[in-house]
Amino acid sequence: MKFWKQLSSDPIFPYFAPFFLFGFFLWLESLDPRAVYIVYPIKTFCVGMVLVLLWRRFPEFGPLTKPIIWQSAAIGAIACVIWVGLDFVLIKRTAEELTKGFNPFLFKDSGWGWEMVAGLAAFRILGATIVVPIMEELFWRGFLMRFLIPETQKDVINDNFEKVPMGTYGFFSFAVTTVAFACVHGVQWPLGLAVGVLYGWWFIRTKSLGAVMIAHGVTNLLLGAYVLVSQRWYFW
Repeated sequence: MKFWKQLSSDPIFPYFAPFFLFGFFLWLESLDPRAVYIVYPIKTFCVGMVLVLLWRRFPEFGPLTKPIIWQSAAIGAIACVIWVGLDFVLIKRTAEELTKGFNPFLFKDSGWGWEMVAGLAAFRILGATIVVPIMEELFWRGFLMRFLIPETQKDVINDNFEKVPMGTYGFFSFAVTTVAFACVHGVQWPLGLAVGVLYGWWFIRTKSLGAVMIAHGVTNLLLGAYVLVSQRWYFW
């Protein structure tokens, strides 16, 4: 109990807890190809609830003026084009790999029919558009990028990272955060690298965590719409 109180009171906890929980559910999804259809809605709900419960401990997401909101949406749209375009150019998949991914249409002939399809698609869009951008950007740009800004020239990490202004640039912190962001996307790491650079630049440009969350959310929303229309489920 004492350990939990110490852990939950740590300033890193609000940034790390949703990210860790999301990773745990990803591990559960990896245990069986069919597990994702059960786990993903639970993951979206649970991680979303953790974000709500920790909301008061999160930093300010602003500034978010109308121009920044619209520009962030445009950045998100550009990132989606980059993601899809680079995938066609750089990622080579086998015929089997092309059929993999989160495909809610598999359940259209089940007992629940189109209700199941709509429900799974809604959870996927909701998770990707709202939960994932908030959870990831809190960790990558809100925490890690500031954590790796040295407090002095002798430091590698900054225990007082919350005092580092949002969008502070440092080559080392920018590079490590971007590469790590790319690596968690597996075979699509080149796409993650390109989009990570774009998100990082926008974060530095706007000094707004909310701006990069909006960009990330729009990217995922447009990608989700593209997946549903094209039925290229491997993007999911």
